[in-house]
Amino acid sequence: MTAVLRINEELNGIELYFDSKPEQEVLTHLKSNGFRYSGFKKCWWSKRTEKSMQVANGVTEQEISSSKTITKTKKKDKCVKMSLWDATQWSELEVNKEQEVKEMAKEIRKHLRQRFPQCKFSVTTGGSYLHSTINIKIKSSPYEKGSAYLTAIYDYCNSLLNNYRHCYSPADPYTDYAGSYNFYGHVSLDWEYTVTEQIEEIKEDMTLFDSKMKEFEENEKARKEKELQEYFKEQELKNAEYEKQQQEEQKQIENIYSSIVVKKLDEDQQYYVIDTQFANLNKNCTLDKYKDEVTKGDFTLQNVKITKEVHFNTEEALNNFSNMLLNDFDFLAETGGSFTEDIRINSMIDYYNMDSRQKNTVQWNLYGVGVYYNGELKFIVDAQGYSYARYVGLVDNAKIEKSISHRQALNEGELQELKYQAKKIEDISTSVIEELKIFESWEKEDWNKYKASLKEKVRLNNFKLNKNIIQQVEIEELKISLYKILYEVDSIQEQFEKAEFEKGEKYTLFYISDLGSLITERITYDSCQPMKYAQYDNAMKVTYKPENKRNLYYRHFYSDLLMFKGWHSLPETVLNNVEVRPDGTKITHSKYHSCNKRQFDEVLDYLNEKSFKPLINTYKPSL
Repeated sequence: MTAVLRINEELNGIELYFDSKPEQEVLTHLKSNGFRYSGFKKCWWSKRTEKSMQVANGVTEQEISSSKTITKTKKKDKCVKMSLWDATQWSELEVNKEQEVKEMAKEIRKHLRQRFPQCKFSVTTGGSYLHSTINIKIKSSPYEKGSAYLTAIYDYCNSLLNNYRHCYSPADPYTDYAGSYNFYGHVSLDWEYTVTEQIEEIKEDMTLFDSKMKEFEENEKARKEKELQEYFKEQELKNAEYEKQQQEEQKQIENIYSSIVVKKLDEDQQYYVIDTQFANLNKNCTLDKYKDEVTKGDFTLQNVKITKEVHFNTEEALNNFSNMLLNDFDFLAETGGSFTEDIRINSMIDYYNMDSRQKNTVQWNLYGVGVYYNGELKFIVDAQGYSYARYVGLVDNAKIEKSISHRQALNEGELQELKYQAKKIEDISTSVIEELKIFESWEKEDWNKYKASLKEKVRLNNFKLNKNIIQQVEIEELKISLYKILYEVDSIQEQFEKAEFEKGEKYTLFYISDLGSLITERITYDSCQPMKYAQYDNAMKVTYKPENKRNLYYRHFYSDLLMFKGWHSLPETVLNNVEVRPDGTKITHSKYHSCNKRQFDEVLDYLNEKSFKPLINTYKPSL
């Protein structure tokens, strides 16, 4: 291993270069005597002192004295003066970015004073260890504020400062995380900036700067003009290529239209394609991309009802269409979409008002266009009402059926009863509108009158309105209004107002805590008060004494709550799966994740079997 010693006269430093990594003892010796490693110059360095020279000579002699060389960097002549134009032209310098901030500031100060002797600079350091700063201030010069000369010097100072700056960790534009640098700082004009006397030599230099600037601007203008002309030529080529592609595409479209037979199927001619493979990555331009996704296994199976067929006469036309799936075609317009044969859904309003568990029981099917060649079904297009192949299904393993069976959630008897109840609520609504003579305004200005009268008649008729009945209502406007009434009448304040609570009576509360678990709280009732709580206008403050407590407590309720008369306890198996192993170990698993409202269903089912009805039910209330 060899060690080379070099003296850097300009920076008054010592640099040690090794041809391989030194031994640990040598590294420890260097560090303990103030030497630091420069990743930029790949050397160990220190300021030149009598002690550092002794350490460096000792290392080089110890390693291999015969290879020791001392290279002195010739000191630059300070008397060489540059013109202002040449002095402001920036070129990157080799600097040590890992040295102390004060040392970097010293180098910057020396460099600026040598390069711009006509200017006065202030280079200061500050900040903490993790937030060091270097600031450059231009205190005076022979140039006016805002002049091109001072601006050029200012820009050079900025470039020099950034040349020393090193980024350890860049900032993240998508978060609040700021970048990490070896130092921070900026260049500025001193608030007491003064303009010094312009001697004849300075004026000549400024005249030279103006001529050089004019020459630079002319060259820059010519360069930009040349680039602009090259850009125009490139755009012309691109436009020509685009027009060529458009002409070729138009030929392919004409070939498609001249090679197809479109058949719109009547209701009795329509059929189902079972287990069609729809890729999860949709809106692709080519059929091959859909095939790639299906091959990866990234797809879902759907049943599609074919309402239209497109028969291709030539393989060329089929290939053209298969590679232009995102183009608009008249024969795809107003096709596709989703539908269900679930008798609970007579409008999408019914689906939107289902809870998540009910929505999961709805089986959806698709409408689609069958694409054929030589009498064989090649693939299916679900345009979803658009004019292009928005979704494409592959049919390699699909089956064709004339009809499919749908497992209904309601039997025929239940359906007829719900339709009877729906007809009854329609009659009640009509009578309310006629009595109040609000034929045009019952949904708007007179909504409150209509709602109050309808609710009163529903109670007088002992009619229990719920979502199942509303689903069978045929009048869309009434359906929407009944859902609205059902939600509005279920406010927690309204239910507490109707309930007849007695002070000192025992009740049981069921609600989901902020942590998502179902809480069973047995209380002795004291009082309640309707009020606004935080952002909730509809809330109740309930004061009570919890079981095994002496003092009164209160809690604000503003969301789902079940409240039963008397004290009730839930067996462990209501909300948990309990397994007892042969060795007597009992393992308990919760049936539901946190915040799952199906926990309320378990409570209602269990207590309903014991003939207990809730006094307060904001989870699934009925009018």
